[in-house]
Amino acid sequence: MWTLPDPDPRSLPTTALLWDLDNVACPREHLPSLAAALTTLVEPGAPRIAAAHRRAFRASRDLLSDLGVEVWSGGRRRNGADRVLLAQANRLRDAGVERFVVASNDHRFARIAEFSDLHVVTLTDDYLSLRLRAAARHVTVLTYDGEEWLGRGHRVHPFLSVGLPTVSEITRSGRRGPGDTAG
Repeated sequence: MWTLPDPDPRSLPTTALLWDLDNVACPREHLPSLAAALTTLVEPGAPRIAAAHRRAFRASRDLLSDLGVEVWSGGRRRNGADRVLLAQANRLRDAGVERFVVASNDHRFARIAEFSDLHVVTLTDDYLSLRLRAAARHVTVLTYDGEEWLGRGHRVHPFLSVGLPTVSEITRSGRRGPGDTAG
């Protein structure tokens, strides 16, 4: 089992990024710009954790680490990256994280919505689990236009201080987050 030092709850931001590199992936030449787009969806200093199957972990570890993303190996086991990221979500929840930005298509991450606000980021709606879509408060679909990553035709902007994503799509009209207004 992989272990992460217990974070100091007094200094921990309330948002974290969890990135499943096994199913939200792009060509290597676009990986730095995708990492930059994803990390702008959480506040500065927020935990930014990615995990992947051993081969993808080795291929991306140095590059993403240099960009401020902590990269973990999911080993060779099936769903290993998911297990690592869910363990980190539980640890971060216990430390006070209240909102998770999850870059994944996998239904396993829907369980995060049971204890936290869940914002899902994907590169295509085609592979997004229906269970994950239903559990998420927001879903952002990022596309690369040849120069930058766009979310549903909107430029990806840095995290807002009120704690809401700037590039988002409310997927279910009945669910509203803190700071959302009726309308």
